[in-house]
Amino acid sequence: MSHRPHLKPLDQPKVVTVRTDESGEPTHVRMPGKPARPVAVVRERWRIDDEWWRQAISRDYRVIVLDDGKVITLYHDLLNGLWYVQKG
Repeated sequence: MSHRPHLKPLDQPKVVTVRTDESGEPTHVRMPGKPARPVAVVRERWRIDDEWWRQAISRDYRVIVLDDGKVITLYHDLLNGLWYVQKG
């Protein structure tokens, strides 16, 4: 009998409302069903441009800290213009 490690799939990303400053950095994030929270700090930022199984991907990711201390990973889909929160 083989033992396989249990892999937990990532949850589907959820659309969120993001207010940005003039340089495009998030200043406020509103999660579904919750009030908007100010962004305290952007910890990391990176971009992915790829053709994943023939479906183009162009995303700007950010790891941010909200004013209540919650850390979340956001991405801005540059193809459809929407912001998403990525849950793991």
